[in-house]
Amino acid sequence: MLKNTSRREWGWLLVWCCLTLGFSALPFIWGLVKTPPGQEFTGVLFNGADTNTYLAKMGQGRRGEWVFRLAHTSEGGDSGAVTYLYYLLLGKLAGLLNLSNILVFHVARLLNGFLLLIVSYGFIRLLFQEQKRQRWAFVLVCTASGLGWLLILLGWVAVPPDFWVAEGYTFLSIFANPHFPLATLLAILTITAWLFGQEGRGGIYFVEATVFSFLVGFIHPFMLLTLGAVLGIFWLRIWWLERRWNWTNFLSLVAVGIVGAPGPLLTWWGTQSDPLLRQWMAQNQTLSLDWLELLGSYGLLVPFSIAGAWWVERRLPKLQAIESQQIANRWRLVTGWVGASLVLLILPLSISRRFEEGFHLPLCCLAAAGWFEVIAPRLTLNLRKPLRQLATVFMAISTLAITLSPIIFINQNKPDADEPVRSPYLSTGEIGAIDWLNQHSQTGDVVLTGPLLGNVLPGRTPVRVFYGHLMETLNPSKKIAILLQFFDESSKMPTRYGIIDSWGLKYLVYGWREQKLGAFDPASGGWPLVYTGEDIKIYRLDQGTRSAVHRTANESDFALVNRK
Repeated sequence: MLKNTSRREWGWLLVWCCLTLGFSALPFIWGLVKTPPGQEFTGVLFNGADTNTYLAKMGQGRRGEWVFRLAHTSEGGDSGAVTYLYYLLLGKLAGLLNLSNILVFHVARLLNGFLLLIVSYGFIRLLFQEQKRQRWAFVLVCTASGLGWLLILLGWVAVPPDFWVAEGYTFLSIFANPHFPLATLLAILTITAWLFGQEGRGGIYFVEATVFSFLVGFIHPFMLLTLGAVLGIFWLRIWWLERRWNWTNFLSLVAVGIVGAPGPLLTWWGTQSDPLLRQWMAQNQTLSLDWLELLGSYGLLVPFSIAGAWWVERRLPKLQAIESQQIANRWRLVTGWVGASLVLLILPLSISRRFEEGFHLPLCCLAAAGWFEVIAPRLTLNLRKPLRQLATVFMAISTLAITLSPIIFINQNKPDADEPVRSPYLSTGEIGAIDWLNQHSQTGDVVLTGPLLGNVLPGRTPVRVFYGHLMETLNPSKKIAILLQFFDESSKMPTRYGIIDSWGLKYLVYGWREQKLGAFDPASGGWPLVYTGEDIKIYRLDQGTRSAVHRTANESDFALVNRK
């Protein structure tokens, strides 16, 4: 993909990679520098709730687990599933190197992001012959998003998709976590290796494609559906054009699917054989976006890529005296990639939105082709460069806003009771509470606390929490109602004891965030106080004095707290 690349071109590429990765690291560096005295920077500034679940999986791996278990819910006893293996391995690596989970998380994020950018540029070079076109396509990959910033200014959408759907954009994938860029680069390598094999460069490329698909299946199983659709459509198109059944290409395509299957099959088997994990999967819905929002979230990339697709399908076949058949077929792969992704996105599946992953690269390639082959030739020479530069700026504004918004939250210094991104620092008392739990709690002990600490604790301690995540907490709406009932001053003590007994709660972590949930004072509960920090306390809930009044309650007192 990058053969015959000059040193100058490598220099340009590395500069852009460093700028992109540096920009994605800027908010985290700023957050670390601005850490208030005595506090600790969490390192969580985007997609905070999910990031803390990844840290919890790393914690499980660090403690010796080889299967994923739910940590953000009070129910225990799940047998686990062979999924999220990448984060389990990252946790083992962090333990082996004696480094913090969040540091290893960010190092992996930047390393995978760097590899994704290099592989993306290599893919672009397979399509464009002219360096100017290669470079602009790559700039779009690094910076382009949608017009979400404009939708916010117009008041049409509060949080547009290009501000939070990390799967759909290269920069946002790198900014969010390590596994999005890793899965995307492996998918690109799978597609490219199979393409090279199909072009007759040697059977070794088909072998490479199967190896990459095997890894994709364990990193992000849903990507295999996209791979199957993209390669299957491309194979059918080549068969239709050549009117010749190529058994080698067909069998290699089947091999890519079969070799890639173990990861998804193990995930499916593990999550369906265990009742708790099956319930988690049932509520783990990522439905597709509204089509108008989706169009707005890709902004100028949409009309540019439409122009590019028109050129590929209508004009390029007529230029075969100039363009090689090989280049034409590669472009057909790109349009098939975009088309297959769009079809998957509109399917009524609970995982539809996940099919945006990897969609950004072919879209940027088509957008660059649309500009240079269709739009620019219709403009005067003195307008082409300034309009292209203006379009680049417009497509990069959302990316800039996404990066700067965490810095604004940091500078405002207004901690939130629920949202980790708006509370990027742990207080001295919270740090002490985490240290205490690490020293005194056992793996699987259930902690009752507010939504924010409930999200944070499983990634930093061996405990499970009553409520901590919208998806990975089972029956989240019911749990929130019970949490509010526990802290409601008007609730009777027998009701609270019923909650403790029914859900096996062992500790209550109570700080200023929990005070906002209700006026109940835990000091009146008769529970031993086992830790006192600057602004937080820990009570042991499975011990303490219960009066006869506390032990007696009507069935109505337990109507809400009963599991069934």
